[in-house]
Amino acid sequence: MARRRGWRSSKPITQKSWAVLKENPYLFAFPIVGVVLAAIPLAVLGVPALYFLDTDSNWIALVFGIALVFGVQAVITFPAAGLVAAVDEELHGRDASFGKGMSAAFGRFGPLVAWSAIQTVVSVLIGLVRGNGQGNVVGVLLRNVIAAAADVMWQLITFFVLPVMMIEKASPIQAIKTSSGLFTKQWGTQLAGGVRIGAMVALVVILPGALILGFGVALVLADSTAIAIAGIATAVIGFLVVMLGALIINAMRGIYSVALYHYATDGEALAGFTGEELQASVRLKD
Repeated sequence: MARRRGWRSSKPITQKSWAVLKENPYLFAFPIVGVVLAAIPLAVLGVPALYFLDTDSNWIALVFGIALVFGVQAVITFPAAGLVAAVDEELHGRDASFGKGMSAAFGRFGPLVAWSAIQTVVSVLIGLVRGNGQGNVVGVLLRNVIAAAADVMWQLITFFVLPVMMIEKASPIQAIKTSSGLFTKQWGTQLAGGVRIGAMVALVVILPGALILGFGVALVLADSTAIAIAGIATAVIGFLVVMLGALIINAMRGIYSVALYHYATDGEALAGFTGEELQASVRLKD
């Protein structure tokens, strides 16, 4: 059983995932396409949802809201699945491309749509547990803690779902069972809630971007029009830096998920990863 280690275990995993991404820069296109496509349901369904919410047509707004969650989930799932398919080919020394990855994803159209629906249901249920923030402070805090814990656990047990669906051609339900089983088989029941990757990117890219964004927002609130305009430009730059960092982490997480999947399945360490690094990358209880 691997002992709990600090965030230092994120460093080699991040470096080697970055090396794969740098060697195959087309992989970066998958999360970019996912973000761009997410704008479609946000525009088509988000605007009506806000309109009906503003007019107190809450049930209609809820329907549009759920449809929005499903739409966003679906359009980001396909590029994510394509990334997994392409990474699996690259890690095994076979040439792949963005087109081949997306073709593989659309070849699993039905299962991926079903998986998006499952994700939507879980998101809605967690949202119901979290509530709308009304009530006494203790109750709101308790609901948020329970919802956050449920979300972390769900993300953990489904970490291998896309690799299992794309590589093993499993159904969503079977993929969930397999994903959860792989963690239990490899790391027992001492899971503390996460896998570690991208800490360096968060520190070097996302944190500075967030600071720039915050500084820009502060300038926007200034009385001077010239300073406010400069603040808008600064905030936009900060937002783009944060988005860049998030996209890099997203791409590296896809690479890492495939590498960790093969290690958890058959002990195979690919792309320069070592078994020790992969074993230590999952956070365990003391």
